[in-house]
Amino acid sequence: MAQSKKRAEKREQKRTEITKDVLLQHLEQNMGNITLACHFGKCSRSTFYRYYKSDDNFKQSVDDITELAIDICESELWKQIKDGNVPCILFYLKTKGKSRGYVERQELTGMDGKPINWIETKTYAENEIINKTDDGD
Repeated sequence: MAQSKKRAEKREQKRTEITKDVLLQHLEQNMGNITLACHFGKCSRSTFYRYYKSDDNFKQSVDDITELAIDICESELWKQIKDGNVPCILFYLKTKGKSRGYVERQELTGMDGKPINWIETKTYAENEIINKTDDGD
């Protein structure tokens, strides 16, 4: 009985390793798209994330594939920028050129990046003013 249980566990481990390898292959083929990798690998997303959380080697491989996909996209973006594609140039400046003022919105923070402290004043009745201070807590 113990022998058959060990064999069943080994089969399950082997099946899990094969599933992880298949998922990684499909993840790479689909530029890091987890939904597609799970679909083609015939595996649920919850199983994928369970592997991701419990297996450091699997996690590292997934992270490496994600970085590779970003590198490929950046290379394609640079090609478009070199060809004079104005929307791509603007996108790059809005994301990488924020420190030079290329932003559509401003992000406000308090001193040293801390939350903004504010004072709220409301009038509830004639001559009655209540002050409230929020220190970001």
